Amino acid sequence: MAENHILELRNITKTFGATVALSEVNFSLRKGEIHALCGENGAGKSTLMKVINGIYQPDAGSIVIKNQEVTVESPRKAKALGVSFVHQEIALCPDVSVAENVFMSGARKGENWCIDYEDINQRAEEILSQLMHVDPKTKVEKLGISTQQIIEIAKALSDECDVLILDEPTAALTEKESEALAEIIQDLKARGVSIIYISHRMAEILLNVTG
Repeated sequence: MAENHILELRNITKTFGATVALSEVNFSLRKGEIHALCGENGAGKSTLMKVINGIYQPDAGSIVIKNQEVTVESPRKAKALGVSFVHQEIALCPDVSVAENVFMSGARKGENWCIDYEDINQRAEEILSQLMHVDPKTKVEKLGISTQQIIEIAKALSDECDVLILDEPTAALTEKESEALAEIIQDLKARGVSIIYISHRMAEILLNVTG
């Protein structure tokens, strides 16, 4: 494995009954790289990413993260290894604040059930300032879809991820919102975050990957 590769998949195979979704797939990702995965629906893009994220277990092959072969048995383990997955479907809690959503995964694994709202509001504001201006105290139900997509990315960054997987992130965005997201992606790249960008739209790939 090359020293600057943060992630490598070797001969990954995944089947569902008689259907072969992935057959000996090889993939590598360098630090600070945006790597696009293109293909029609059903090509296996999301399946491969779900293997990286621990949602699916491969039938064969290996996953290497930071030069170490690992077993990713769950999304929680993936997060611990520095991998965050922003799914196409937004999965936020609409009736709580932006800050509570951003740090919800941390709250689930903590032992203290009391929330320090001043602390999470401040930390959420620090993360969101890297992306766009959003009041961390605002309830998510009051935000548009494009802003909710940014909150999903903020959740991933709150885990200090090294690898960020974006699955069709502009599916619900307007052209202007997609352009704003492209700028955010380039900024994340500049800060050393490695990004896997899944899409079946070639124009979008050229905008977001090549900058």
